[in-house]
Amino acid sequence: ASGIDSRRIGACLFCQEFWMELYALYEIGVARVEVKTVNVNSEAFKKNFLGAQPPIMIEEEKEATYTDNREIEGRIFHLAKEFRVPLFEKDPTVEKRIESLYRNFKLFLRAKTEYDKERRDISSVESLPPQIKTHYNRVVEQLAGIDQLLADRQTRYLLGPSMTEYDCELMPRLHHMRIIGQRML
Repeated sequence: ASGIDSRRIGACLFCQEFWMELYALYEIGVARVEVKTVNVNSEAFKKNFLGAQPPIMIEEEKEATYTDNREIEGRIFHLAKEFRVPLFEKDPTVEKRIESLYRNFKLFLRAKTEYDKERRDISSVESLPPQIKTHYNRVVEQLAGIDQLLADRQTRYLLGPSMTEYDCELMPRLHHMRIIGQRML
């Protein structure tokens, strides 16, 4: 969804994560998926969805609209369980590797933004003070750990040959990190 117009894709991590989970179900024929970008500031959108913010999931066959993240996640979970799709399979090793990546990235981002606020140009990683560089190093170490996990398992996705909730959570965050990193480093 876009708060600007109805053409651009918004940066909502939940929207992207849910889209990927639904797409994983679509790939195996469990769900039909249609994504629409909308102007969330338009009167038509506000009227139709009573001011709810994306993500919004509509299940036409059941005439159901889900506007709460927990409801959407629950419905996707139910569909995966009903059709025996291992989308929500648990793996403590993967969970440990990815759990604090985005939090660590946000700590680095906040510290670097504050540090660069006083400067004319964007500072390089090498020129950062040790306390900020520590945040950066944590992110790099975690990314290397995820890369090593994939190499050790020799799989396309974190748990195997098909996407799971971990991939659907991680990939949008990696995309955000890449875009922000290109502008900040």
